[in-house]
Parts: sequence; structure tokens; C-alpha cells
Amino acid sequence: MRAVQARRAVLSAMMALSAGCVAWRVQPVSPQELLKDKSIEAVRVTRADKSRVEIYNPVIQGDSIVGHPTEQAIARLVMPISQVQTIATRYKSVPKTMLAGLAVIGAVAAYALLQSLNQGY
Repeated sequence: MRAVQARRAVLSAMMALSAGCVAWRVQPVSPQELLKDKSIEAVRVTRADKSRVEIYNPVIQGDSIVGHPTEQAIARLVMPISQVQTIATRYKSVPKTMLAGLAVIGAVAAYALLQSLNQGY
């Protein structure tokens, strides 16, 4: 029974990690230049007051970035380009994903070791 639970835990962890850990990378180009690339799914804008806003499905319309506040949102979000201090794009971080995977494997191994030590009592 414990082996089945351990397998389920490992399978669940592997499924969660398959999406990968996501990080943000600040881009050294202007928002207009960056958003010419239609494959960008999300950007994180930092304003002059250091607040951050994530914009999904961003496009340039006039002097603003137009998108949505979440991936599933219907509501539109409009941010004037004049408020943009930095703009960052999402990317999958392989080292972070590998570290998270090793942590899960280590936790499962430690659990299995503790369970095997506990069998005699």
C-alpha cells in the first residue's frame, strides 16, 4: 500500500514539474520593438513607482500596451507606454525546474528510507 502511495506522489510531482519553473527576464529593447514578436504570451511591466503589472496577450495599440490581467481574463488592461520603466518576458528556467525535481526526489527517498527503518517496530 505504501509503495502505491509513493508511486502516486512521484507521479503527481512529475506532472507538476513537467510544466517547468517560470522566471522573468528583463528585455533591453523598447516595448514597441519587443511586442512586434507575436509569439510573446505575457510581459511583466515595471512602472516608475516599482509596482509590477503582468499583461497577457499583449499588443501595441497607439501609445499603449493592451492585453489582459490574467491568462483567462476577458477584461482588457491598458497601460500607457509612458508608464513603462522596464519590460520583462516569461521563460522556462531549466535549472530551477531541475532543482525542484531533485528536491521532490530527495523528499520521496527520505520518506522511503524512514518508512523502511520503521518496519521493525
